[in-house]
Amino acid sequence: KVETDLIPDLQKLVKDNYKDIKISVSMLNNFFECPWKWYFRNFLRLPEPKPVYLALGTTVHSLIEYILNSKNLPKKDEIEKQIKFELNRNGVNDENNLRKLSRDAFDIVSSWLKDYYPHINKDFKSERSVPFVDKKNFPQLKMYGEIDLTEYFPSGEVWVTDFKTGGVKTSGMIEKIDEEGRMSDLMRQLAMYSYLLSGDGEVKVTNSRLLFLEADKGDKNALYQTRITDEQIDLLKKDIKEYDEALSSGSWINRECHYKPYGNNARECEYCKMIN
Repeated sequence: KVETDLIPDLQKLVKDNYKDIKISVSMLNNFFECPWKWYFRNFLRLPEPKPVYLALGTTVHSLIEYILNSKNLPKKDEIEKQIKFELNRNGVNDENNLRKLSRDAFDIVSSWLKDYYPHINKDFKSERSVPFVDKKNFPQLKMYGEIDLTEYFPSGEVWVTDFKTGGVKTSGMIEKIDEEGRMSDLMRQLAMYSYLLSGDGEVKVTNSRLLFLEADKGDKNALYQTRITDEQIDLLKKDIKEYDEALSSGSWINRECHYKPYGNNARECEYCKMIN
Protein backbone atom coordinates (compact mmCIF):
# COMPACT_ATOMS: atom_id res chain seq x y z
CA LYS A 1 0.00 0.00 0.00
CA VAL A 2 1.26 3.50 -0.90
CA GLU A 3 0.59 6.10 1.80
CA THR A 4 -0.82 9.41 0.49
CA ASP A 5 1.90 11.51 2.14
CA LEU A 6 4.57 9.48 0.31
CA ILE A 7 3.16 10.29 -3.15
CA PRO A 8 5.26 13.49 -3.70
CA ASP A 9 8.47 11.56 -2.80
CA LEU A 10 7.47 8.77 -5.15
CA GLN A 11 6.77 11.24 -7.98
CA LYS A 12 10.18 12.86 -7.42
CA LEU A 13 11.92 9.47 -7.38
CA VAL A 14 10.35 8.61 -10.74
CA LYS A 15 11.03 12.07 -12.22
CA ASP A 16 14.72 11.91 -11.24
CA ASN A 17 15.32 8.38 -12.52
CA TYR A 18 12.92 7.33 -15.31
CA LYS A 19 15.22 8.58 -18.10
CA ASP A 20 17.78 5.93 -17.08
CA ILE A 21 15.34 3.20 -18.14
CA LYS A 22 15.53 2.29 -21.82
CA ILE A 23 12.15 2.47 -23.52
CA SER A 24 10.98 -0.81 -25.03
CA VAL A 25 7.58 -1.41 -26.58
CA SER A 26 6.58 -3.89 -23.84
CA MET A 27 7.35 -1.15 -21.31
CA LEU A 28 5.12 1.33 -23.16
CA ASN A 29 2.41 -1.33 -23.35
CA ASN A 30 2.66 -1.82 -19.57
CA PHE A 31 2.50 1.93 -18.95
CA PHE A 32 -0.62 2.49 -21.03
CA GLU A 33 -2.31 -0.57 -19.56
CA CYS A 34 -1.67 0.59 -15.99
CA PRO A 35 0.90 3.15 -14.75
CA TRP A 36 1.37 1.11 -11.58
CA LYS A 37 2.21 -1.95 -13.67
CA TRP A 38 4.98 0.14 -15.25
CA TYR A 39 6.08 1.40 -11.81
CA PHE A 40 6.38 -2.02 -10.15
CA ARG A 41 7.52 -4.03 -13.14
CA ASN A 42 9.70 -1.65 -15.16
CA PHE A 43 10.77 1.05 -12.72
CA LEU A 44 11.25 -0.91 -9.48
CA ARG A 45 11.76 -4.21 -11.34
CA LEU A 46 10.19 -6.23 -8.57
CA PRO A 47 10.85 -9.95 -9.05
CA GLU A 48 7.71 -11.77 -10.12
CA PRO A 49 7.04 -15.49 -10.20
CA LYS A 50 7.05 -16.70 -13.82
CA PRO A 51 3.99 -18.79 -14.71
CA VAL A 52 4.86 -22.17 -16.24
CA TYR A 53 2.99 -21.40 -19.49
CA LEU A 54 5.32 -18.43 -20.18
CA ALA A 55 8.25 -20.83 -20.27
CA LEU A 56 6.80 -22.35 -23.45
CA GLY A 57 6.96 -19.04 -25.33
CA THR A 58 10.50 -18.29 -24.13
CA THR A 59 11.66 -21.79 -25.04
CA VAL A 60 10.13 -21.68 -28.53
CA HIS A 61 11.74 -18.28 -29.22
CA SER A 62 15.13 -19.59 -28.02
CA LEU A 63 14.78 -22.72 -30.17
CA ILE A 64 13.97 -20.76 -33.32
CA GLU A 65 16.96 -18.49 -32.67
CA TYR A 66 19.14 -21.57 -32.08
CA ILE A 67 18.00 -23.10 -35.40
CA LEU A 68 18.43 -19.84 -37.35
CA ASN A 69 21.96 -19.41 -36.01
CA SER A 70 23.01 -23.03 -36.70
CA LYS A 71 25.15 -23.67 -39.79
CA ASN A 72 23.21 -26.85 -40.52
CA LEU A 73 19.64 -27.70 -39.62
CA PRO A 74 19.78 -29.46 -36.22
CA LYS A 75 18.54 -33.06 -36.11
CA LYS A 76 15.43 -34.14 -34.20
CA ASP A 77 17.31 -35.43 -31.12
CA GLU A 78 19.39 -32.24 -30.94
CA ILE A 79 16.22 -30.11 -31.04
CA GLU A 80 14.61 -32.25 -28.30
CA LYS A 81 17.71 -31.96 -26.12
CA GLN A 82 17.81 -28.18 -26.62
CA ILE A 83 14.11 -27.88 -25.73
CA LYS A 84 14.68 -29.71 -22.44
CA PHE A 85 17.70 -27.51 -21.67
CA GLU A 86 15.72 -24.29 -22.32
CA LEU A 87 12.73 -25.44 -20.24
CA ASN A 88 15.03 -26.33 -17.32
CA ARG A 89 16.70 -22.95 -17.68
CA ASN A 90 13.26 -21.32 -17.43
CA GLY A 91 12.46 -23.09 -14.16
CA VAL A 92 10.43 -26.04 -15.47
CA ASN A 93 11.56 -29.04 -13.43
CA ASP A 94 8.33 -30.87 -12.65
CA GLU A 95 8.29 -34.08 -14.75
CA ASN A 96 4.66 -33.72 -15.91
CA ASN A 97 5.12 -30.08 -16.96
CA LEU A 98 8.44 -30.89 -18.59
CA ARG A 99 6.92 -33.72 -20.61
CA LYS A 100 3.88 -31.70 -21.76
CA LEU A 101 5.76 -28.48 -22.56
CA SER A 102 8.54 -30.41 -24.36
CA ARG A 103 5.93 -32.04 -26.57
CA ASP A 104 4.15 -28.71 -27.19
CA ALA A 105 7.40 -26.89 -27.98
CA PHE A 106 8.53 -29.65 -30.37
CA ASP A 107 5.19 -29.57 -32.23
CA ILE A 108 5.29 -25.76 -32.57
CA VAL A 109 8.91 -25.70 -33.76
CA SER A 110 8.29 -28.63 -36.18
CA SER A 111 5.36 -26.78 -37.80
CA TRP A 112 7.48 -23.63 -38.13
CA LEU A 113 10.32 -25.67 -39.69
CA LYS A 114 7.95 -27.20 -42.22
CA ASP A 115 5.86 -24.15 -43.15
CA TYR A 116 8.12 -21.09 -42.73
CA TYR A 117 11.80 -21.97 -42.33
CA PRO A 118 12.34 -22.94 -46.02
CA HIS A 119 11.04 -19.53 -47.17
CA ILE A 120 13.35 -17.34 -45.07
CA ASN A 121 15.59 -15.14 -47.20
CA LYS A 122 19.30 -16.02 -47.07
CA ASP A 123 20.28 -12.52 -45.90
CA PHE A 124 18.75 -12.18 -42.43
CA LYS A 125 19.49 -11.26 -38.83
CA SER A 126 17.98 -13.21 -35.95
CA GLU A 127 17.07 -11.95 -32.44
CA ARG A 128 18.86 -8.64 -32.79
CA SER A 129 18.86 -5.86 -30.23
CA VAL A 130 18.39 -2.42 -31.83
CA PRO A 131 19.25 0.66 -29.72
CA PHE A 132 18.06 4.08 -30.85
CA VAL A 133 18.00 7.72 -29.72
CA ASP A 134 15.67 10.00 -31.68
CA LYS A 135 17.92 13.08 -31.49
CA LYS A 136 15.31 15.30 -33.14
CA ASN A 137 12.24 14.42 -31.03
CA PHE A 138 13.47 12.73 -27.81
CA PRO A 139 17.21 13.40 -27.33
CA GLN A 140 16.81 12.70 -23.58
CA LEU A 141 15.41 9.17 -24.01
CA LYS A 142 17.09 5.89 -24.91
CA MET A 143 15.07 3.26 -26.77
CA TYR A 144 15.66 -0.30 -27.84
CA GLY A 145 13.90 -3.37 -29.19
CA GLU A 146 14.56 -7.07 -29.67
CA ILE A 147 13.56 -8.06 -33.20
CA ASP A 148 13.03 -11.79 -33.81
CA LEU A 149 13.79 -11.83 -37.54
CA THR A 150 14.87 -9.16 -40.05
CA GLU A 151 15.20 -10.19 -43.70
CA TYR A 152 17.03 -8.13 -46.34
CA PHE A 153 16.13 -8.62 -50.02
CA PRO A 154 18.21 -7.65 -53.10
CA SER A 155 15.33 -5.38 -54.18
CA GLY A 156 15.98 -3.26 -51.08
CA GLU A 157 12.91 -4.57 -49.26
CA VAL A 158 13.27 -5.17 -45.52
CA TRP A 159 10.89 -7.57 -43.75
CA VAL A 160 10.49 -7.72 -39.99
CA THR A 161 8.81 -10.72 -38.33
CA ASP A 162 7.84 -11.16 -34.70
CA PHE A 163 7.10 -14.69 -33.49
CA LYS A 164 4.09 -15.06 -31.21
CA THR A 165 3.07 -17.95 -28.99
CA GLY A 166 -0.37 -18.04 -27.39
CA GLY A 167 -3.72 -17.14 -28.92
CA VAL A 168 -4.08 -16.01 -32.52
CA LYS A 169 -5.30 -12.43 -33.07
CA THR A 170 -7.40 -11.34 -36.04
CA SER A 171 -6.45 -8.34 -38.18
CA GLY A 172 -9.44 -6.48 -36.69
CA MET A 173 -8.01 -6.93 -33.16
CA ILE A 174 -4.50 -5.93 -34.25
CA GLU A 175 -5.62 -2.83 -36.17
CA LYS A 176 -8.18 -1.60 -33.64
CA ILE A 177 -7.68 1.92 -32.22
CA ASP A 178 -8.83 2.18 -28.59
CA GLU A 179 -10.99 4.83 -26.91
CA GLU A 180 -7.87 6.92 -26.14
CA GLY A 181 -6.92 6.91 -29.83
CA ARG A 182 -4.05 4.47 -29.29
CA MET A 183 -2.91 1.50 -31.34
CA SER A 184 -3.18 -2.05 -30.00
CA ASP A 185 -0.15 -3.48 -28.19
CA LEU A 186 0.73 -5.57 -31.25
CA MET A 187 0.48 -2.72 -33.74
CA ARG A 188 2.52 -0.50 -31.40
CA GLN A 189 5.13 -3.25 -31.40
CA LEU A 190 5.38 -3.36 -35.20
CA ALA A 191 5.45 0.45 -35.34
CA MET A 192 8.28 0.48 -32.77
CA TYR A 193 10.40 -1.90 -34.86
CA SER A 194 10.02 0.30 -37.96
CA TYR A 195 10.83 3.37 -35.84
CA LEU A 196 13.97 1.77 -34.36
CA LEU A 197 15.24 0.54 -37.71
CA SER A 198 14.65 3.94 -39.34
CA GLY A 199 17.39 5.19 -37.03
CA ASP A 200 19.66 2.25 -37.94
CA GLY A 201 21.30 3.56 -41.11
CA GLU A 202 17.95 4.85 -42.43
CA VAL A 203 16.56 1.35 -43.04
CA LYS A 204 12.96 1.50 -44.25
CA VAL A 205 10.88 -1.53 -43.25
CA THR A 206 8.62 -2.55 -46.15
CA ASN A 207 6.79 -5.54 -44.62
CA SER A 208 5.94 -5.95 -40.91
CA ARG A 209 4.69 -9.38 -39.85
CA LEU A 210 3.32 -11.23 -36.83
CA LEU A 211 3.62 -15.01 -37.05
CA PHE A 212 1.31 -16.84 -34.63
CA LEU A 213 3.22 -20.07 -34.07
CA GLU A 214 0.40 -21.95 -32.32
CA ALA A 215 -2.20 -21.31 -35.02
CA ASP A 216 -4.14 -24.33 -36.26
CA LYS A 217 -3.23 -25.62 -39.70
CA GLY A 218 -5.03 -23.58 -42.34
CA ASP A 219 -5.86 -20.68 -40.00
CA LYS A 220 -5.97 -17.58 -42.23
CA ASN A 221 -4.91 -15.44 -39.25
CA ALA A 222 -1.67 -17.39 -38.66
CA LEU A 223 0.39 -14.73 -40.43
CA TYR A 224 -0.49 -11.04 -40.19
CA GLN A 225 1.27 -8.69 -42.63
CA THR A 226 1.16 -4.94 -42.98
CA ARG A 227 3.23 -1.93 -43.99
CA ILE A 228 3.68 0.55 -41.16
CA THR A 229 2.63 4.05 -42.21
CA ASP A 230 3.94 7.46 -41.16
CA GLU A 231 0.61 7.96 -39.34
CA GLN A 232 1.31 4.90 -37.16
CA ILE A 233 4.84 6.13 -36.41
CA ASP A 234 3.28 9.47 -35.41
CA LEU A 235 0.87 7.67 -33.04
CA LEU A 236 3.85 5.87 -31.50
CA LYS A 237 5.75 9.16 -31.05
CA LYS A 238 2.64 10.65 -29.44
CA ASP A 239 2.63 7.75 -26.94
CA ILE A 240 6.33 8.28 -26.17
CA LYS A 241 5.75 12.02 -25.70
CA GLU A 242 2.83 11.39 -23.32
CA TYR A 243 4.87 8.82 -21.39
CA ASP A 244 7.74 11.31 -21.03
CA GLU A 245 5.47 14.20 -19.99
CA ALA A 246 3.46 12.10 -17.51
CA LEU A 247 6.60 10.88 -15.73
CA SER A 248 8.42 14.23 -15.71
CA SER A 249 5.34 16.08 -14.40
CA GLY A 250 4.22 13.40 -11.91
CA SER A 251 0.75 13.22 -13.52
CA TRP A 252 1.24 9.49 -14.24
CA ILE A 253 -0.15 8.56 -10.81
CA ASN A 254 -3.54 9.96 -11.87
CA ARG A 255 -3.69 7.97 -15.09
CA GLU A 256 -6.57 5.53 -15.38
CA CYS A 257 -5.92 1.79 -15.30
CA HIS A 258 -6.96 0.02 -18.52
CA TYR A 259 -6.45 -3.53 -17.31
CA LYS A 260 -8.81 -5.94 -19.07
CA PRO A 261 -9.17 -9.45 -17.65
CA TYR A 262 -9.18 -12.29 -20.16
CA GLY A 263 -9.05 -16.07 -19.93
CA ASN A 264 -8.31 -17.21 -16.39
CA ASN A 265 -6.81 -13.87 -15.36
CA ALA A 266 -7.79 -12.12 -12.15
CA ARG A 267 -10.78 -9.79 -12.42
CA GLU A 268 -8.87 -6.97 -10.74
CA CYS A 269 -5.53 -5.41 -11.70
CA GLU A 270 -2.91 -6.87 -9.36
CA TYR A 271 -0.78 -3.69 -9.55
CA CYS A 272 -3.64 -1.38 -8.53
CA LYS A 273 -4.30 -3.78 -5.65
CA MET A 274 -0.73 -3.28 -4.45
CA ILE A 275 -1.25 0.45 -3.89
CA ASN A 276 -4.76 0.43 -2.42
